[in-house]
Amino acid sequence: MCKSAYLHVPFCKDICAYCDFTRCRYHAGLAEKWLKAIKKEIKQKLKGVTLDTFYIGGGTPSALTYHQLSRLLVMLKPYTRTCEEFTMEANVDSLDIEKIQLCKENYINRISLGVQSLQPELLKMIKRNHNKEDILRCIKELHSIGIDNISIDLIYGLPNQTMQMWKDDLKDIVEHFDIQHISLYALTIEEHSEFGRLHIKNIDEDIEADMYEYAVAYLKQNGFEHYEISNFAKAGKYSKHNMAYWDYDDFIGIGMGASGKQQHQRYDNTKNMQTYFEKGASPTIIQLNKSDEMFENIMMSLRTKKGLNIHQFEKRYEISFLKQYHKELKPLLDQHLLEHSDGYIHATEQGMEILNEILLKFLPDE
Repeated sequence: MCKSAYLHVPFCKDICAYCDFTRCRYHAGLAEKWLKAIKKEIKQKLKGVTLDTFYIGGGTPSALTYHQLSRLLVMLKPYTRTCEEFTMEANVDSLDIEKIQLCKENYINRISLGVQSLQPELLKMIKRNHNKEDILRCIKELHSIGIDNISIDLIYGLPNQTMQMWKDDLKDIVEHFDIQHISLYALTIEEHSEFGRLHIKNIDEDIEADMYEYAVAYLKQNGFEHYEISNFAKAGKYSKHNMAYWDYDDFIGIGMGASGKQQHQRYDNTKNMQTYFEKGASPTIIQLNKSDEMFENIMMSLRTKKGLNIHQFEKRYEISFLKQYHKELKPLLDQHLLEHSDGYIHATEQGMEILNEILLKFLPDE
């Protein structure tokens, strides 16, 4: 039974230079058509479901007008009233005090802000329309309305980004931002993004790795727990919704471009807006066999500090984990890249640095 759902809002005020997600520039007429289409899918997908977490992502959900966002949240209200955690992504330049109040009135209790950088020249390059003062204002307004669970996204490895810029941003955030959660993402140059079309190159891999290692050490020194490879939280402020992904639980995906996983199937909704308007989600469905699911479960769980729950894995797949993967586990445990303790297998700090190499060991044979 699914306990988590994700809803994708495809609209943005502006298109960021690095972005290749399913998104388009906000258009009032398209947004109205989208609201009609999403209403049908919400009723279809959420009928009879009791949710623990809900996440509205994008795109930029806050790019919707006040009245459009209100209509969306009212549609969701019968299903989100039970949620322990209800997150919405937002950009600082489109989240005003009225929309914050609207969020609060409709059960949203966590906001994830797309900050990316505090450096004016980098923000201009990636086409983000905010500055440090805008972010501080937004955070203050969120707290004033009573939404105290605030996360921010940051990107490292941007063109022209120096280590000193990165250190300055992290110091500023730790000292001045009243937030509970930080997600760090290395820049990926996507083929269909503006950066991809301009053939922008990634910065030196060693510098990017140094940025990540510095951030991990600095944030841990300053009260943030490194609970997942890209995520840091103050005590008790893990992203419950994302933990469902990392625990490999089933989840519902709503909206064009959204993905979901249920009953040994993964589905990806159409990314074509006209198809979505005329025919609904029109998902591509992938059947997952047992070995696929076991590998994906290992891959997702080892991203987290707590690691993979052996009992849960064995109950789910009716096998002995330690026997099934003895050949793969022994050298990794001997080299202290993985540890086995308290019923979990988890990556050590050294293991986290080469996690992709470790995961290849568990890849099923074709």
